Amino acid sequence: MDDADLQARLTRLAEHTAPPPRDGLADVVVARHRSRRRQTLGTVAVTAAVAGLVVLTTTTLDGPSVTPATAVGADAAGPESAVAAADVLAGPPRGSLAGDTAFVEAVRQLPWTEADDPNRPTAMTEPSLDSRRVVFVGDVAGGRWALLVAEDTMGSEPADPASGLAAAWFTGPAGAAPDQLQPASLIGGVDLSTPVTLSDAATGALVVLAAPGDQIEVSERPEVAADGTVSRSFAPVDAPAGVAVLALGPAAGTYDEALRYRVSRDGVELVTAMPTGFRSDSTWPTPDVPVEWLRGEPGSAGARSVLSGAVDHVLQITGLPAEEIDVAVVWAGDVPAVTGPPGRLQLLAATLPSGAVYLEALLSQEMGEQRTTGSTWCGTDLRPAGTPLTEQLFLLDCPGSSGGGSELGDHVALIGPTAAASAWLLDGSGERAVEVPLTDGAAVVPAPADPATDVAAAEFLAADGTSLGRTEPVGYDGLESISATAGWD
Repeated sequence: MDDADLQARLTRLAEHTAPPPRDGLADVVVARHRSRRRQTLGTVAVTAAVAGLVVLTTTTLDGPSVTPATAVGADAAGPESAVAAADVLAGPPRGSLAGDTAFVEAVRQLPWTEADDPNRPTAMTEPSLDSRRVVFVGDVAGGRWALLVAEDTMGSEPADPASGLAAAWFTGPAGAAPDQLQPASLIGGVDLSTPVTLSDAATGALVVLAAPGDQIEVSERPEVAADGTVSRSFAPVDAPAGVAVLALGPAAGTYDEALRYRVSRDGVELVTAMPTGFRSDSTWPTPDVPVEWLRGEPGSAGARSVLSGAVDHVLQITGLPAEEIDVAVVWAGDVPAVTGPPGRLQLLAATLPSGAVYLEALLSQEMGEQRTTGSTWCGTDLRPAGTPLTEQLFLLDCPGSSGGGSELGDHVALIGPTAAASAWLLDGSGERAVEVPLTDGAAVVPAPADPATDVAAAEFLAADGTSLGRTEPVGYDGLESISATAGWD
């Protein structure tokens, strides 16, 4: 995952829960993450473990389940140098309804600028009817979909300005008439050589449209081993005429960010990516996941909403059903504010089936007269199975925020076993810089004001001065490892 992807995810989490605490907060977090990665890349060895073959049973609408396949790397010189380019949108309509000429023509005339649902995307102007062409029209799991291309009137940053074409997905319920199909995704400046996809988190329907003869594979979720390493298994799927129409089941969370597809041509990988996603129903389900509170209590309604959004995010990126994840709040407490009400810090831990633990540190604060709650992350992590959460050490570097008359300064959070009586903040040379007393093994203190005192680690001590161990600040490697498109960096 690059910095742009990380920034987008940070911003999206804030949008899913509440307005972000301040403009550019994602930039601050990304910058800190980038700086920390520069400091540690030279000393940390990264191990990618592939834990054998995992059977991925993918049911197609008109075919049997498939056999497993292992991931392969892309050609080092790039697919463009090894295979011939192909226009994946060329040719006659494809899909189960492609032979119904009346239906196809009615779909071709669908308006791009109108939608019954205001949440549906619409074009700014109608593309000319003469330029429109139906690429796919057919039945999918729980619905009926169509893909059209036409002259580009989107007016947005195009992926390929040379194509001069825009693409539009239209979706509707099972058995829908053409006039019941509504726009679900609009793409300006489509890249004619890139597969076009759409997935529905509500039903699990997935369509991958590539060139005839291309090989399509799917990976429903990453696999996290007990040692915290992440891998993926891809399974080939039936793709007559270069189109895979799959029924994978509803997403675990509100959206599906765990799903990946891979397209190869003549044995060379063209693309591995997350499909374009939407949700066909208007409901936003609250995750039905019990949360165990190890230390601390639920805060305000806004803080509880932030926590609920984080649980949903865990389901989205792991793709695991709620019943296969054990969720706990390791610690929750207030963060002193410069102005306005205190912030709220919550350290969420999701124990995955292998025993490995995914962490998200959530910082939120109520702002303004309406008491809206802004939120961000102080870090994410992925830790191996074994050590109980109550015995682990955590150092969180939390950026400040401001807005609506409220302000949080930069803070450092230290969370250890209840036996920890104090902790030392260590500088870049490993020297003790600031001693922090702990209450019940934890404390939140302002970050050192002296820029020269860079908090590189913390050492936790028992009441008798015995060291309980050292730990480095939690970065964002957990999110990167789970979300990396091919399974690992």
